[in-house]
Amino acid sequence: MAISASGYLRIAATDVDAWMDFGTGVLGLMDAAREDSAGARFLRMDDHPFRFMIEPGSEDKLLATGLEFPGEAAWQSTLDALQAAGHTVEKGADDEAQRRCVTAFATTTDPAGNTLELYWGRKLDYTPLASPVGIDSFVTTFQQTGDLGFGHLVLPAPDIDATTAFYTELIGTGVTDILYPPGLDGLKINFMHANNPRQHSLALFSGPHPLGVVHIMVEVETMDEVGRMMDRAKAAGSHFLATLGRHVNDNMCSAYILAPGGIAVEYGYDGLLIDWENHVTTVSTEGDLWGHEYSFPGVND
Repeated sequence: MAISASGYLRIAATDVDAWMDFGTGVLGLMDAAREDSAGARFLRMDDHPFRFMIEPGSEDKLLATGLEFPGEAAWQSTLDALQAAGHTVEKGADDEAQRRCVTAFATTTDPAGNTLELYWGRKLDYTPLASPVGIDSFVTTFQQTGDLGFGHLVLPAPDIDATTAFYTELIGTGVTDILYPPGLDGLKINFMHANNPRQHSLALFSGPHPLGVVHIMVEVETMDEVGRMMDRAKAAGSHFLATLGRHVNDNMCSAYILAPGGIAVEYGYDGLLIDWENHVTTVSTEGDLWGHEYSFPGVND
């Protein structure tokens, strides 16, 4: 198991200010107030210097996923394996590593064309989290096991078998659950875990997505925080992609809302933590125990 967690995301936004207002005022994340020559803004949720880099762009989409490695040896071993398998790997310049607050990183793409930034040695910021809406903490660590990452994300992967093999055989993830969503004949989602107890840090959806990401998830400590987010989202006029519900495979109780530009954000509580030494990969044919009624803009209107 090579990767430790899904560490950060780089997101392009046509309206950076609107994304920041959403991130702070609805999600409750902290404006990291970092300087950036390219005009990016940064959102914090713990002692990492940022978890989301919001960059000015001509379209709204996910630019890159930052995957965290436990140290230089595991990182370099993975880069070597990728190159030996014929994948292009480009090490990042020192100034770009500094911008990401990492010791070193390298860029590659998976078989579906998703851009990955593989890094080690995150430089932490111990300034206490100051959520503008009063959230005490987000679920990003667990007892002595360390970093759980920012949450999880689901990436599009039309060639899901080749893409899953890339992550399991080269990047270093394990398949937790395979979901065949009801009503989506022929499609499936492979949920994959990193070297931490979170039920999945990354998942692959066997179809395309125009924004380069199906959804991202952040987790809070209480059900009340989910409810308060829903109140803030309603007041802000955010579109609810899915009502409150609880998933079957990871037990997450959550609601889905759309960020400015259309990226879906799952805001959850009570996600499952797993002992991987005793876990057996499962297959699910139902997505939810209850709730999660979906409303897709332009489809359910």
